[in-house]
Amino acid sequence: MILPVQGRTLKNDEWTPLIDLMLEGEQIVLTTHENSDGDGLGSEVALALVLKALGKEVSILNPTHVPPNYRFLMDSFQITHFDPSSEEAVAEVTLADVLVLLDANLHDRMGSLWPHVEFARELGGMKVLCIDHHLEPEDFADMMVCENYASSAGELVYDLLRALRERLRQEVFTPAVAEALYVAIMTDTGSFRFPKTSPYVYRIAGDLVERGADAALVYDRIYNSLTPPALKLLGLALTSISILDDGDISWLFISQEMLRLTGSKLFDTDLIVSYLLSVPSVRLAVLMVEMKDGRTKASFRSRGSVWVNQLAKKYGGGGHMNAAGCLFPFSSDKAQKVLLDDVRLFLKNPESFSS
Repeated sequence: MILPVQGRTLKNDEWTPLIDLMLEGEQIVLTTHENSDGDGLGSEVALALVLKALGKEVSILNPTHVPPNYRFLMDSFQITHFDPSSEEAVAEVTLADVLVLLDANLHDRMGSLWPHVEFARELGGMKVLCIDHHLEPEDFADMMVCENYASSAGELVYDLLRALRERLRQEVFTPAVAEALYVAIMTDTGSFRFPKTSPYVYRIAGDLVERGADAALVYDRIYNSLTPPALKLLGLALTSISILDDGDISWLFISQEMLRLTGSKLFDTDLIVSYLLSVPSVRLAVLMVEMKDGRTKASFRSRGSVWVNQLAKKYGGGGHMNAAGCLFPFSSDKAQKVLLDDVRLFLKNPESFSS
């Protein structure tokens, strides 16, 4: 198992154990976390295209649907929503030799896939591989590359494919692969403005553009594709933001009623959280969304050395230093009260939340 190390880039030979396991498989399933984003989806598509070109039977099965602004990635490779009630879908998982989880390092982020993955490991010896860049990985995979220096899972997949190219002595970066990786890296770096956007990341982006990624088109497809319902939700949300505690905290709760009134969907909330840090005084931003099943999703963003992954960890979540999230298994009323008390305590005494 390769553990996180800050401030470096993996060398080609450090990818060898994972490449060995991946190449030994004939039937390979790729997946990412629930409520998938550009990093997970782009990384999946890039890796799937390369493995298919190498003659592998490859499928992408995800626990939730692809958001509309990322569906153009399916022009390059089919992404299927895993239906646990489908015998065909279950068989596709249980008969696979290798499963690769991208952009997540906790087994429960696989949602409805995980019980079938467990069964496949017991039944036929499926190998589970994990490629991720978040903090505090869970030790559940047969081989895990979890490097939190990386800006994105896409950065790691880029390095993996460079190592694979050297190993096989053949080119693997087609224009479609380059564009999928550009999606992954561009979105998870906030269009190259987040702190982990190192000089190396800019060099990767330049290389991917040279190899065929259309940077302007990718940006337009992802960020200029709001549906009318999503735009209505954004307008309603912006009027509902609360600034608390002398400007330290920004707070927004989106109810099922707000989603119903605007005709919007859960994935339409993803772009809203960035607005919560637009007030310069805000140190910690919280977006809470009421789920259909009664649970409550919380997303955290922060400035400076406010390690919101420690706050998320208290509730079984995780993420990055300045971007994290969790899922409360109880009502939104209770979740809001509990979380606001803890956010205030966390800002006053963050050490009390450290593990």
